[in-house]
Amino acid sequence: MSKREIASLACKILGIYIIIQGINVLSSVLLFVSTATSDQMAHESFINIIFSLVYILFGVLLWFFSDKLSAIMATEGNHSKEGAGIEVSEIQRVAFSVLGLYFIGSSLPRLVSTLTSSMRGLPNSFTGFILLGSGGIITEFIIGLGIFLGSQGLVNFLNNMRTVGLKKDDSNEGNEDI
Repeated sequence: MSKREIASLACKILGIYIIIQGINVLSSVLLFVSTATSDQMAHESFINIIFSLVYILFGVLLWFFSDKLSAIMATEGNHSKEGAGIEVSEIQRVAFSVLGLYFIGSSLPRLVSTLTSSMRGLPNSFTGFILLGSGGIITEFIIGLGIFLGSQGLVNFLNNMRTVGLKKDDSNEGNEDI
């Protein structure tokens, strides 16, 4: 398997997971809608239905665009050497990219839902309170974006942290017999 195939497979698995999460949320909301009595509850349930459909849509898009995302996540290397495998750093890079996509996909629908609910004519002080309360969602989105876009930097950081404090004895390797 090439790096891109592994990255594409990881995106497809993540897409399936997000679709399943969206279906779970949709079933819960539809159960609540069937028991809702007031117009306000029906309106809020409609927003939650849209929220769950965004989850499902994001999962489907992740499935269909997995090949394009895998081209961004992993560069196609030279496979002319027999037995040349995938380097650990490339697997780490793909894993960080998929983790970043998960955080983005998880936080984006909640962020949009929070922002749309804050724009419904609520007083400015309450809107500020909602946006202050959504700091965790905004942070999750920013961290996900940072992990996705900076996956190579994270891999380099991990590689550097593994060698901190170790002496490099490259110059003494050939002089052991002397």
